[in-house]
Amino acid sequence: DSWTKKFNFTVGIVHTNYKAYAGAQIGGTIAAPVISGMSTLVVRAYCNKIIKLSPVLQTFSPEKEIVCNVHGVRGDFVSEGERRAKDAKQNGTDHPIEGARAYFVGKILWAKGLDKLMNLQHFYRKTTGSYFPIDIIGDGPELEEIRRAYLGRSTANKSMISNEGGGNLSSFDFDMPKTIREFRRTPIPANFLGRHEHFEKGHGDKYKIFINPSVTEVLCTTTAEALAMGKFAIIPAHPSNVFFLQFPNCLSYQNKLEFAANLRWALEHEPEPLTAELTHQFTWEAATDRFIAASAITMREERIRSKAQKSKIDDRIAAFHIAISKGKRGDVARILAGAGPVARQSGKWQPYFDNFRHRAYGAIETTVFFAQDYFVWFLLSIVLIIIPIRNLISVAAVGNTEL
Repeated sequence: DSWTKKFNFTVGIVHTNYKAYAGAQIGGTIAAPVISGMSTLVVRAYCNKIIKLSPVLQTFSPEKEIVCNVHGVRGDFVSEGERRAKDAKQNGTDHPIEGARAYFVGKILWAKGLDKLMNLQHFYRKTTGSYFPIDIIGDGPELEEIRRAYLGRSTANKSMISNEGGGNLSSFDFDMPKTIREFRRTPIPANFLGRHEHFEKGHGDKYKIFINPSVTEVLCTTTAEALAMGKFAIIPAHPSNVFFLQFPNCLSYQNKLEFAANLRWALEHEPEPLTAELTHQFTWEAATDRFIAASAITMREERIRSKAQKSKIDDRIAAFHIAISKGKRGDVARILAGAGPVARQSGKWQPYFDNFRHRAYGAIETTVFFAQDYFVWFLLSIVLIIIPIRNLISVAAVGNTEL
């Protein structure tokens, strides 16, 4: 039986935009609509009410769904906001704190908006003559690539040597550049601080401006945390950020010029202290109240559902999904859908999968090793042959000039 039969009432909260993630991968043109269709069928079949955290998510079942932020933040962030509001009332907000910096918190991936942040840096430099300093807090698989793109290859290597306690880079440590941005002459003043607790690094008056140019989120938790702490949040005007627009310290922008104007204004002013009503919006108590209100089915919604007559169709979809998810048939269906390791749930085919995976991975690793090996020797031969020939030509040219 489906969840709507097992339980009296089932509420589904959609957090992740799987369609967007699938579309960003290789073969996303095909994968994205398939994931979207499967998600629509399963979500509507197993839920009496669907809550989407923001309107950026796809439509699953118009008669069942509602858009509402049912998330809160930890009490530490709310307490910090209350502390800053109290200090602002005592000391005033007319004089901005000197040395307060902008910062970004998140997983270090280009997809998290760090490419857009770099473009905003370039525009800000064109309009003001200099980049703006920023601390980037977080870790991720693309950290080194992004760090080199911001600082430039030479500056990034020097900072890496300094952080590791001295030493020189060996000539054999050379690796191919991932992007042309690594060869920039003027580094962007960005400090990559690694993984830290948002509250730990945001505590006090060191940071007052949070910048998050990402548009791939459904609802960004770090933006909510920054606003709860009473800081400026400079974010793009995007459906994923609709909830945050009600707060006075949220500075949204639609283009690069508006971003530069917002940043300039934030650097010269202090955030507005949050009122008790606005602070309450970030608490889990308020989130729970929103959840209860959003979960309710009104009489009007029930009439719309009755006219649509889709409950029987949802039951058939659930029955079909349960049937194709059992045993070996379910394993095959999940493998074809790209479920990865979680696809093998029956356990009956595990030995065959392990043997195939071992052989396939071995072949792939061997192929990659030889490809990299031949490429290195190709580059080395170019260096050993072309550079001496070039030097001989230069010597000959000098000799002819003297004669």
